[in-house]
Amino acid sequence: MARKFVETEIDLIYEQLRPEEEVLWRGKPKLTPNLSYITTLALVFLTSIIIIILRIIKLKKNLDLTMVFKDWFALVIFIFALLIVILSIIYAKKYHNKIKNIFYVISSTRLVIFDSKKQKISLSKLFSTVKILRLKKTVFDQGTIIFDIDIIEDRIKEIGFINISNSKDVLDIISHQLYHTRNK
Repeated sequence: MARKFVETEIDLIYEQLRPEEEVLWRGKPKLTPNLSYITTLALVFLTSIIIIILRIIKLKKNLDLTMVFKDWFALVIFIFALLIVILSIIYAKKYHNKIKNIFYVISSTRLVIFDSKKQKISLSKLFSTVKILRLKKTVFDQGTIIFDIDIIEDRIKEIGFINISNSKDVLDIISHQLYHTRNK
């Protein structure tokens, strides 16, 4: 289900855009956290639980929760599993808070990423400056449109419209605008 725009966000779009600009598309990212991180944490958690159970079996005791607290190795693995759960919750909450105020706009002249909490444009990219354009789809992502990169501490960070539901249609809109911009 697509997230709805509130009136203040729509007002922010039209306040920040120039009078000659026309809004061609606007959208918001889905609020699902990056499932590859969550999946990894879940697998580590399950592995920890299996190690605890195998440790209790090795000690030739019944599967008793009190054994976890008597054996130092099982106790460390139990604390590790608990830490994984806490990290998963913190990650999901942090991701949700970061992405809930972000929305995207394609105007007739540029690509814009807004932050409604800060009431400003986070990124503005004129069509004439777009050098790369690609659609990135994974099992965990409905579609991310990459239109810029940044290098931070020797790592490449892809910049674009993250996890949008109608990514193929949005890519077509951007491609059409790029074609018209370059042929003027």
